[in-house]
Amino acid sequence: MTTVPPHKRRVASSTAGVGAPLQVRSQAGLARMLLAGRELIEACGNLDELSINDIVERADTSIGAFYRRFENKDAFFEVVQERVMAEGIAYARDLVERDPVWRSNHAGALADSVVAFYVQAFRRNRGLYHASLLRSSQLKPSWDAAREANREVLTLFVPILVKALQDAAGAQARTADELEFDVRASVQMINGMLVNIILNDPGPLSLSNRRLRPWLQTQFRRCLVIPES
Repeated sequence: MTTVPPHKRRVASSTAGVGAPLQVRSQAGLARMLLAGRELIEACGNLDELSINDIVERADTSIGAFYRRFENKDAFFEVVQERVMAEGIAYARDLVERDPVWRSNHAGALADSVVAFYVQAFRRNRGLYHASLLRSSQLKPSWDAAREANREVLTLFVPILVKALQDAAGAQARTADELEFDVRASVQMINGMLVNIILNDPGPLSLSNRRLRPWLQTQFRRCLVIPES
């Protein structure tokens, strides 16, 4: 029996509830529903507070059109989340391909770019992440999509940053494996703090605080033993 990789199973399950639209008009209606849902989820941050009536009203479509494409609200949320995660991966890929920082081999600049990416992702998707984490606490695999997306992002970022760290003065004492562990563990620490802010906002730093990104960048550099410039 052929085993389907976990990320393929996830994509299949999240898109299974979408009925294929047959006409341009139907495609436009689907696009409006997904956009409306994205905006409403971001605003409320809780799927329990999101109604299908709100989605179709904002999208200027109908309940019947919704159920022709989605089995239920959970299936709708999973499709919206999949699209947001795909956008994030595409953005990370574009950064690596187009941003000069990612060709600089400058460990400090690369570390700062990694932190900036995650802070921006959490700021742009605060409501979606909050809703996903709440659903995950209800034993629903909502956070799996974000976890898988993060793994893909790290496959892009980690090798480049590890090489820069290896080439940096004074880094020769650490092996590539040690550096990769340090990078991944440090990213985990950054993400853990961002998740805590999403759920609890304990202060003194919040997602909207201007000091958040530079503060995290400093901590990330310190974890990786990168001199501050």
